[in-house]
Amino acid sequence: MKYENINGFNSLELFIEYKLSMLNDADANFSSLFNLMFSEADNIMYEESVGYKIRKVTYGEAKNEAIKYAISIKNLLKDIPKCSTVALNLDNSDKWIEAFWGILLAGYNPLLLNKRLNYDVLNKAIKDTNAVLVISSDSKQFSVDTIRLDRLDSNFKVTGLDECGDAIYVMSSGTSNNIKICGYTAEEFKYILLQSYDIIQSAPLIKTHYKGELKLLTFLPFYHIFGLVAVYTWFAFYSRTFVGLKDLVPSTIQNTIKRHHVTHIFAVPLFWEKTYEAAIKEIKNMGDKVYKKFQKGIKIADKIKGVPLLGKWFRKTAFKEVRDKMFGESPSFLISGGSMISQEVLSFFNLIGYHLANGYGTSEIGITSVELSSKKKDLMSGSVGRPLKYVNYQINNDGELIVNSKAMANFIISEGKKQSNVDRWFVTHDLAKRVGDSYFLEGRKDDLLVPSNGENVNPNLVEAKLKVDGINGLCLIQNEKNNTIVLLVSINRFMSEERFENIKAAIQQNIENVNMMDQISKVEYIFTPLIEENDFKVNRRRVASAYAAGELELAVFNRVVDDNDDEMVLKIKELFAVALNMDISEIDSNANFFTDYGGTSLDYYLISSKVEEEYGISLVSSPKKMYSVREIVEFIKK
Repeated sequence: MKYENINGFNSLELFIEYKLSMLNDADANFSSLFNLMFSEADNIMYEESVGYKIRKVTYGEAKNEAIKYAISIKNLLKDIPKCSTVALNLDNSDKWIEAFWGILLAGYNPLLLNKRLNYDVLNKAIKDTNAVLVISSDSKQFSVDTIRLDRLDSNFKVTGLDECGDAIYVMSSGTSNNIKICGYTAEEFKYILLQSYDIIQSAPLIKTHYKGELKLLTFLPFYHIFGLVAVYTWFAFYSRTFVGLKDLVPSTIQNTIKRHHVTHIFAVPLFWEKTYEAAIKEIKNMGDKVYKKFQKGIKIADKIKGVPLLGKWFRKTAFKEVRDKMFGESPSFLISGGSMISQEVLSFFNLIGYHLANGYGTSEIGITSVELSSKKKDLMSGSVGRPLKYVNYQINNDGELIVNSKAMANFIISEGKKQSNVDRWFVTHDLAKRVGDSYFLEGRKDDLLVPSNGENVNPNLVEAKLKVDGINGLCLIQNEKNNTIVLLVSINRFMSEERFENIKAAIQQNIENVNMMDQISKVEYIFTPLIEENDFKVNRRRVASAYAAGELELAVFNRVVDDNDDEMVLKIKELFAVALNMDISEIDSNANFFTDYGGTSLDYYLISSKVEEEYGISLVSSPKKMYSVREIVEFIKK
């Protein structure tokens, strides 16, 4: 594809080289980075659907708003020392970007609050960083002064915004028991931006535009390291466009991608898994003949994946209908990151004609690698690629990946104590292996189970082989009382006993198939979900602690029979069944969507969307939390 007049350059390559040369010559401070990030004033920075219209914001408009916020913050905190911390509590939007830079330009250090974590954890982060102010999207008050973003007064006449903050604080995801706060200076962000050229050179497909535009879906939150670096920082530097999401309902995501012609989608494995499951379900619903034809097509695509031209032609023609129903033809580069993703899901997307790569990074080290090969066998292998430029990998004697990088966090705050992270190797505790130049993750060292027989068990590898249809999830843990391995299987409270017996038999058969009869000492069936409402993956240590404390509800089938279901109850039950991929007969009116059925926040968004569409009422924006059919129906009727 030929690019004409890219911001005054005759080719995209010349534009990229120009931006990088400017970066190399610039001072390593956030003021310089700000000017580089917003230098293409007429480019569209952010766009979103608002009813039938598309609202667009240019880089120039956003720059002006950021300066206005900076002036207001500077006046508001005129007696507060520079480089103090100001917390930002916003969801993704153009306003997040403007407020983020407003804090830095005012001379303060932004703490990016992880909105998925609970109020107490956020207040602890505020305390640990000595934050003096929270800028928020709502009226909720934190432990320090809190002001709504729309109430920042920008009518001040102040000059001089050259005292830029010197660090950005990023919170860890919360999947471990200890929340860390990672501090990145402008020096690290300069190397983060320089790494982008390594990616562009190794994977030229990443710069593919659609109809002359490159657009990223803002699925990942900017306050998370994956969203901050891989989504916002890398692409804002080249003045590309971000596409906002109204909500996380699957239909909203699909429609947004198609309407805006999104080219890049970066997300966590849970998103790709949910999309994969929905696609397979839809294909199956079209009948056995269609599903068998699809399976045959997948087998052919897999066989010819090593023949580039033939494979590309076959995928393009054979699976066009599948792609049209999912995301359409505009997406050119997809990335999964944040936790392990199954080869099954990677293979599905790559074999039907999309390019889905696996990446790796943590809050402490940033984004350190992504599979940059264009070969389908490499993309489907589960590899996270080779380390990026300025990053070094090693595997220690315990099989753990250790990382050294010029772009890793400058310091880490844990339990209120600040520790330098410069010029040292960071032990990730992720188990890894190297094959050629590529690295593969195999779970976490602290998840490794070591029973009394001394045979180490990697739960991530085993669980994938034990999983069966019809369960909410499974998790291998070690019972510390007798040093044995327990398999926890989360099931639906309201499934039939016949189906329960079939699941038990299938689990047992899978245990035998992988020859784990001697290692797995006990199988416990539980009603408690393994993933909490706002989690993206299982926190194995939390689950093991809950099991040891007797906090998990063991599966006992005491039937609850609904009586007098009216039309609205049946309709909401049907929404639950669709979102959870269950039969309506298994939905009980009083059952909790999360704790009884193991639903996720992505599933719940679908229900909320349908309720709002049918009754004009939003569940997710309501201050009252409603998780059962009965609660939702009563709320609607009121």
